[in-house]
Amino acid sequence: MTRSLRILVLAACGVAVAAALLGARALNRNAHAEADVRVITHGDRVDLQAHAVPGKYTVFDFYAVWCPPCRALSPALEKLAARNSRTLAIRKVDIVDWTMPVAEQYNIEELPYLVLFDGNGRKVADGEAVIKELGRLFGDAALDLGRATAKPRPEAL
Repeated sequence: MTRSLRILVLAACGVAVAAALLGARALNRNAHAEADVRVITHGDRVDLQAHAVPGKYTVFDFYAVWCPPCRALSPALEKLAARNSRTLAIRKVDIVDWTMPVAEQYNIEELPYLVLFDGNGRKVADGEAVIKELGRLFGDAALDLGRATAKPRPEAL
């Protein structure tokens, strides 16, 4: 084997090893990237505790497709869940409209509305307190939630 062919073979092997290592790193990095997010009802009554995920904090996100603040919050919740897939699940409760049984069941008067359960299936917080609790639990990873739910200051209007 000529010297230049040997160098070419060694270079090709080096590229193959580097590609394999980078691929393995990417697989490990993205192994937790899929968020645990599911819609559990479209307007029907639902038992939240029955849908709390054992061993994970579970956020129940009451929303409607026609709700602009809900559309702003949803991506931030999903991003937080993707970053913390081992410890956080999101269960979405589509109220559809104000006349649906689930809206009446939980006295939903404003959207989005959140409820947080711990990994043992106990309710930890609801309403605006959920954002603060998620900030306490997940730190800087939860900053987008605060931004998504921030109301404009009067001077900004």
